[in-house]
Amino acid sequence: MVRKTVNRRTSQSVNANKKATKTPINTNKVERWTCAFDGGSSDASSLALVRSGINGNKLRIIDVLTGTQRSEYAGEGGAKIKSVAWGQLPGSHTEKQRKKPGTSQVVVAIGLQSGAILMYSPARNSVVKTLEGSHSSQVAAVVFASDMLFSLDINGNVVQWDISTGKPLKQLKTEMAMAHGLLVSSDAQRVVVSSHRIEMWDISRQSRLQAWPGHTSTIHSLLWAADEAALVSAAESDRHVHVWDASPDAAARPRAVLSTDSEILYVDVSPSGSVLAVAEDGILYAWHQVAVAQRGNGSSHNDIGYTADGIVKILSTANPAQTLPILLARFSLVTGNESNVLVVRGSATKPLFETLSLADQDGQFEKELTLSREPQSNLLITDKTEAEKQLAAQLNPYSESNATVTDTVTEGVRKSQQAADEAMSAHKMPSLADRIKQLSVGNDAQGVSLDSSSPSAIAASLKLTAGTLVRVLVQSLHTSDQEMLETVLSNSARSNIVRDTVLNLPTAYVLPFLQQVFERFQTTPSRATQLLPWIRNTLALHSSYLVSIPSLIPQLSGFYQGIEARLETHQNLLKLSGRLELANLQIRARSHYEKEQAKQIREAQSQTTMQPINVYREEEDEFTLSTEPPTPVWRADESTDDEGGSGNEGVSEDEQWKEGSGDEDEEMASADSASDSESDSESDSGSDLDGLE
Repeated sequence: MVRKTVNRRTSQSVNANKKATKTPINTNKVERWTCAFDGGSSDASSLALVRSGINGNKLRIIDVLTGTQRSEYAGEGGAKIKSVAWGQLPGSHTEKQRKKPGTSQVVVAIGLQSGAILMYSPARNSVVKTLEGSHSSQVAAVVFASDMLFSLDINGNVVQWDISTGKPLKQLKTEMAMAHGLLVSSDAQRVVVSSHRIEMWDISRQSRLQAWPGHTSTIHSLLWAADEAALVSAAESDRHVHVWDASPDAAARPRAVLSTDSEILYVDVSPSGSVLAVAEDGILYAWHQVAVAQRGNGSSHNDIGYTADGIVKILSTANPAQTLPILLARFSLVTGNESNVLVVRGSATKPLFETLSLADQDGQFEKELTLSREPQSNLLITDKTEAEKQLAAQLNPYSESNATVTDTVTEGVRKSQQAADEAMSAHKMPSLADRIKQLSVGNDAQGVSLDSSSPSAIAASLKLTAGTLVRVLVQSLHTSDQEMLETVLSNSARSNIVRDTVLNLPTAYVLPFLQQVFERFQTTPSRATQLLPWIRNTLALHSSYLVSIPSLIPQLSGFYQGIEARLETHQNLLKLSGRLELANLQIRARSHYEKEQAKQIREAQSQTTMQPINVYREEEDEFTLSTEPPTPVWRADESTDDEGGSGNEGVSEDEQWKEGSGDEDEEMASADSASDSESDSESDSGSDLDGLE
């Protein structure tokens, strides 16, 4: 344990010293692509690259020699592409076509998120076959081997397909969760499946042969090495490449660990066993024949892995401190040129391909290979076509080619003539500010100040019409006045004015205007709300003119790249919006529940403590009219106090009410008895009168 700690500290100090001497690199991180090179036994001629689109993913087939796009496939119904692989689709099985050479066609197998597999033909620019029915989850990997296709889904299910019939032949359930990598041996008998660990299976016997611990995160690169006697793997958020022994009696530990300075994105292995890795910092790391034999204890080894035998950097000629990132790399498969590497730089919209040689005179990799290249320009192209030259001539840029040099006498005569003309002139021509003021009658009453000396400041403070904005826009493009152009762009909230201004813009200024707006959109994406109305109206109203311009795509590549970058984050933003909406809904439901519960508690309390507001006492004699108003209970204490106190002090209102009601009952009873006695007396007197008669 002590020795391991000492070695780790020593290696960290050595790496710290090495990092301190490195050239500063670009802070922009390289993103991992879903892509595949063609050419199983020869150099690559095409690259299949998956990019995000508005309605799902797009598959672009790019020519490696020219860097141009050969064909493009857009997924139908928003289909998402998860894996691609190049292969051969056999033709018809008739005897005549078997004898004919070249009956098979080159296809790209496309694994979709829905579980289906498409066979896309770049030559026909169409899908020629669809394989479906065996995968219920997304297809994480597809591999061609022995005229068959093998596919792997994220649940660890491997399916062997008959390409000619489109039906599955065998299925293997490895039960590996979040499976991502798939390898197939040349005899199509062994398959290697990886998630964060690695397993080798015999597909015929449906049995597992070997297992390796793998990495701590999901493995994104898994390759054969040394004639299928070794495996090379790299994982997400990991800066180490592991080389595993794939022999039957091999130990479950890596044969070699190769280290880089940042996270690894791509790995490739040459037929001679050399390994290269493209890291997130845009630097290429290479190890010479590390996968074919165990290395001894050399100076390049420490407890955290072997350092690279060769490093390739590409610096910018405009800024030597800036690194132009390497996006992708692949070894040459031609015998004798195995030290040559095809590197890809630039961008996904406009990739640049270049072949480099890593070997020195002795056949070893150069320790550090630094190249200088011009940075890629996405907005303009260096070689102008004839149509572009004519378009530039229409703009009439400022030029001093016709300027003449004058002497002192000629200059004095010119000044005197100018003074005479000014004296003879009764009035001066109105300035731009005065003309803008005349065009905007009524704005002075709204408190707009026209005392500024800057015409663009005056125009920004006024609501100019579409005709005025067109003239200002043309003048700003003609003179390259950025301040005046910003004045025009500040009217983006007025949709009708934007439409009319773009509609009346001369066609000669459409493309320069788009380039100015695209440059602002790319440098400051936060201004998208202000700039997109101008871009949308210009592309819609002048589409017929734009499609007639040659080399339009290279000139608008910067805009395409910006849109693709925004679309890549769109899905994540939608997911975040959904989660926030769900959380907000839970908060609102909880708040509503608490309010309803508090309301029910208040209603229950009010019902249990309900008391009469006013209580009035009846008169003592309902037959006798009283001139005094009835005394309420809440003033009973005052009335008793005024009468000198009747011994009711300290008695509650309810008891007084009860006592008052008892007295009234007695009075009513006495009144009834009195009425009965009167009636009896009347009856007696009547009987006496009858007796006298």
